[in-house]
Amino acid sequence: MAVTQRPSWILRAAWAGAASCLLGAGLATWNYAALPGAEQLPWDSMALVILAYAVGSGIAGALGIAAATALAVRTGGGSRRVGALRMTAFGALGGLAGALVPAVVGIVGFGSLHAPYAGTANLVFSILVGSTTFVTLWAPQLWDRPFRLGRVEHLGVSAMAASLAIASFGILGASASGAFGFAPSFEWLCAAEAELGLMGLAVRIGAVIGLFVGAAAGFACWLYLCAALVIERRVR
Repeated sequence: MAVTQRPSWILRAAWAGAASCLLGAGLATWNYAALPGAEQLPWDSMALVILAYAVGSGIAGALGIAAATALAVRTGGGSRRVGALRMTAFGALGGLAGALVPAVVGIVGFGSLHAPYAGTANLVFSILVGSTTFVTLWAPQLWDRPFRLGRVEHLGVSAMAASLAIASFGILGASASGAFGFAPSFEWLCAAEAELGLMGLAVRIGAVIGLFVGAAAGFACWLYLCAALVIERRVR
């Protein structure tokens, strides 16, 4: 039965999004807490805020990407025929639709605090870990044929596909930044905020994050479908 015909896909996507964002936010917070000056924050209340934000933003972003990738599979001829470009493009649009508002809220909210900068590397790493976890939990739902492999095998394939795709996008982004001589830093963020305002900067960064994460997730889901098809043919 196709994923788009299952009423449970929304719950599956929401659960995958919440779990992946909680993991990413947990890693980011753990790394952030070790920075000098971070101990001055009111962690009793901040912990609840971070928890609520991680769950809410994870669900919102996941529903956007999940709906877009499911639509890509349906309109692209099913899980065996859908193309990489369609999955990547639909994933990017879904990421933009689902992650823009949560990203803006997070950037404006946390960016307004008088606290140490979380660090670009810390934020990027946490986003990549969360994205990999989401694809691992969501991609098997896109397989619109009866399972010939066990759930553990499908999760293994999706984890491999997600890691490969998201690492490739990360390397591509880092290479492009190096080629153009651009690397986001705290000083650059301060200058951009002074020019655009915090809200203007948040919208631009949020759009980039949504497009990047969505495109990487869509491509990762396509890799998963390709790998699952090859393995299924071998075990027939």
